[in-house]
Amino acid sequence: MLHDVLRTLRQRPYQILITTHWAPDGDAIGSSLGWAHYLRALGHQVTVLLPNAPSKSLQLSMGYSASFVRIAEDSPNLVEELFNHAEIHFALDYNSPSRVGMALEPLVRAFAGRQVLIDHHQQPDPLFVEAYSDTLKSSTSEMIADVIVADEGWSRVDQACADNLLMGIITDSGSFRYPSTSAQTLYTAARLMEVGAEPSVIHERLFDSSSLSRVQTMACGLQSMQIIANGNAALMSLSSADLEGAGYVSGDSEGLVNWGLSVDGVRVSVLLREDASGLVKMSFRSKGDHDVNEFARSHYAGGGHRNAAGGASKLPLDTLRAELVLKLTEWLAH
Repeated sequence: MLHDVLRTLRQRPYQILITTHWAPDGDAIGSSLGWAHYLRALGHQVTVLLPNAPSKSLQLSMGYSASFVRIAEDSPNLVEELFNHAEIHFALDYNSPSRVGMALEPLVRAFAGRQVLIDHHQQPDPLFVEAYSDTLKSSTSEMIADVIVADEGWSRVDQACADNLLMGIITDSGSFRYPSTSAQTLYTAARLMEVGAEPSVIHERLFDSSSLSRVQTMACGLQSMQIIANGNAALMSLSSADLEGAGYVSGDSEGLVNWGLSVDGVRVSVLLREDASGLVKMSFRSKGDHDVNEFARSHYAGGGHRNAAGGASKLPLDTLRAELVLKLTEWLAH
């Protein structure tokens, strides 16, 4: 499949649309921008369509430009037009159209052109007939780098492409700490550095340039931490009132869930974040063999990876916290 797609891309310039998941993180932005810069170097007309705005730090990513990066939430009238004009659609860093938000989901499902999924999450939706899916990869950004190597196009990788791909790898590998980090991951990172990507600059932009609202959001979440399941799990929550009080903007709680795993003995960490409508977004992280992907799928219509997953619930926040205490205690007792 992959080589056939690459042959097609070498035939002539195409109108290409790239989408990624709601609340785009470093890998979503990194893979989308990295792939966009590479395709633009091949002569294609490329638009990156984000469901909603990423964090301010991600908007400072190298080569992020309003000339080809559009926000669906800000330009609802443009969304359908972009899908209608696209000849090829690349779906990056999500395994199901349900993850792109209500405005984009029906358009992804109905897209009549060539549609290609590149993603590292488990169980890709059968809608994506052409799919490059590898759950062992650290990130979709690493997979994009692999695609470029397969295309024998490394000479076309510029600094902006390299910087974004390395950013995505750093984000989803936990700065190379997670088990998904392989020797190949490190080799790819080294090659991206040779092109000009600077991990220290990326790290400072992502992790050492926090806004006051982010610091206050993180503090609020940490204050809510409850150690449960006989010391094996950490549970944190942010109510809509908490977020409003902290001045929360998209991306401010990024990475908060990982703090639970820093507590000695904790194997599973959960963060609940309530939006203004009452919907609670759930983030799960784990160590070792504790499969939070399966837990999220079984109980909260979620999913992701063995050690990192998400879900959602319409239960009131306090009710959901109480339910999770019971479910996690039972699950981790086995």
